[in-house]
Amino acid sequence: MDKHKSIADKVYDIASSNLPKAGYEVIDVEYRKERTGNVLRVFIDKRGRISAQDCEKAAHILSSAIDIDVEVPIHFSYTLEVSSPGLTRELKRKEEYVRFSGRDIRIITREPVLNKVVLEGTLRGMKDEDVLIDDDGTEIMIPYRIIKKANLTFKV
Repeated sequence: MDKHKSIADKVYDIASSNLPKAGYEVIDVEYRKERTGNVLRVFIDKRGRISAQDCEKAAHILSSAIDIDVEVPIHFSYTLEVSSPGLTRELKRKEEYVRFSGRDIRIITREPVLNKVVLEGTLRGMKDEDVLIDDDGTEIMIPYRIIKKANLTFKV
C-alpha cells in the first residue's frame, strides 16, 4: 500500500471516530502531493446543508485528533481541507446507492453494459450486488463490481 493511501485510511478512521459526535458523516479522505504541497482533503456531510462554519468546526476537531494520534505517519507539513462533496458527489460505498435513490446519476463501468460504458439515468438503489438505474422507463442493472466511477448529476 502506498504511503498516501495509508495516511488517508488512518485519517478516515480518526475522522469516523471523532466527527459523528459533532453531527458529521465522513464521506471520503484523500491525501496527495499537489503542486502547492501535501494536501489532506476530508469530505463531510450532514442532514441539511454543509456551511463554511461546519467545515471550520470539523477541521478544528480533526486537526486536534490527528495531532495527538501517534499512528498517523505524517512527518512533514500539509494543508488540511474540509469540504462538502458537492452536488455532483462521487458515490464510493454501496450504502450511498441506496441513500441517493431517486437522484440522477452518471456511471462509468469497466465493462460494457448494454454496449455502453457510460450510463445515465435515475438511481433506483441496489438489488443484491447490482445498482439499479432507470433510463427513460428502462430498468438497467449494473453489477457493482464493474463500476469504475459514479457521480450524482443534476439538471438546471
